[in-house]
Amino acid sequence: MTLLWNRRRVLALGASATAAACAPAIQEPADADVIILGAGLAGLHAARMLAADGIKVRVLEASRRVGGRMWTLDEVPGAPEAGGQQVGQSYARIRSTARDLGIAINPPTTPMSRDKTIALNGAVFDAREWAAHADNPFPEAFRAFSPDMALFMAAARANPLEDQYAWREAGPEHDISADAFLAQAGFDPSSRRLCEIALNANDLQSYSMLNLYRTLVLFNQDGMTGPPGEIEGGAQRLPEAMTASLPDGTVKLGMPVTGIDVQANRVHIRSGTHTLSAPYVICALPFPVLARLDLKAPLNSVQNAAIGTLPYTRIHQVHLTLDAPFSDGLPEMMWTDSPIERVFPVRSAAGETIGLSCWINGAGCRPEASDAEWMVLAEQTLKTLRGVKATARKVVRWDEAQPLSGGAYMHWAPGQIGAWAQTMGLPAGRLHFAGEHVSRLHTGMEGAMESAEQAAYAIFEAMS
Repeated sequence: MTLLWNRRRVLALGASATAAACAPAIQEPADADVIILGAGLAGLHAARMLAADGIKVRVLEASRRVGGRMWTLDEVPGAPEAGGQQVGQSYARIRSTARDLGIAINPPTTPMSRDKTIALNGAVFDAREWAAHADNPFPEAFRAFSPDMALFMAAARANPLEDQYAWREAGPEHDISADAFLAQAGFDPSSRRLCEIALNANDLQSYSMLNLYRTLVLFNQDGMTGPPGEIEGGAQRLPEAMTASLPDGTVKLGMPVTGIDVQANRVHIRSGTHTLSAPYVICALPFPVLARLDLKAPLNSVQNAAIGTLPYTRIHQVHLTLDAPFSDGLPEMMWTDSPIERVFPVRSAAGETIGLSCWINGAGCRPEASDAEWMVLAEQTLKTLRGVKATARKVVRWDEAQPLSGGAYMHWAPGQIGAWAQTMGLPAGRLHFAGEHVSRLHTGMEGAMESAEQAAYAIFEAMS
């Protein structure tokens, strides 16, 4: 990475003067050479690349913390993660940045067991009993797989992608909904309803199978090189260290963007009563957030459509402390058809289970429920299902009602990849896009970093 940056340094020397010379005359001084919207991984990685070449950067972050969807709940015992957590072996950008900043990425203190408990129709049992269970409606070839794994296993057998590059070139016969795919594989409506619980999407109908095929290719690559790791001290330590590595005053917290105005020679950004301007802007905001802004930019037709309709997965979480250990002899991790859907143990550094995190996806989310209602529901459900006494500490919501996220992460709906993937992330004049939603190869955290490089290199070229 350093070598690439040094090559770019030749082009970007005196960036402010160069940009001014290449553009129509600017009457008023700019606030920065590049303004970046959002202090998540994408925004911070782009900022570090540009700043390393002497380019004056300003990062505007609406919240009072950095990290975006990397969020360690330090105030909850066990410091559970509310966002991205696992760092795959193929996450080269994440790992390189962590190494440069002295942040360790370690194997999990206690490797997560794959054993789980199933709670279905009021019955609670070990998942190893599922294959022969009377309530198992799956086709014979998939009866051995728990409801949260059946779709993955069916997709793995049918994956048409040869490598991580192929997902944008796959034919329309593969860009079908997960619901249609499962129906073709012999899953009846009752089977599909089970597969939809805890799905990493909003529902089976709006989830393109190419999402899953792409994910499986990346998982397989990681699996060949070793298990994933975790950032020492919590995932949020990485964006915090990235922020600290930037010049003082680069990142401005509590600066929600309300408007973007892309003009011929600069971009104006409104934040409350403030207006800032720069020759270039990198927007690392999720599209649902962008849809709320007063946006004046030469967007292409795909971008106009995607900003309003690209799906983002809803996730609600309830994080609890465990008041007494499990006593029923069943695995702590759970898949359920109850309101709390999935339950994951939270362990101390010594490996002791001290808390639980409930993850509810898609249709199971309850935006109308208050935090207090969610907490009571989680405590009561755990007591009913497992006799466990736990105390809810925090509710986290990633959904369309959240003004700074709009959801946990994007996914493609059927038909969108072929129509949108090639042009959705193109610059709109002097406005460039970054974020996992415009990545080309990777997804998630590494995809965010990859997209930042795409945007930063494009600006280096423009400044040259």
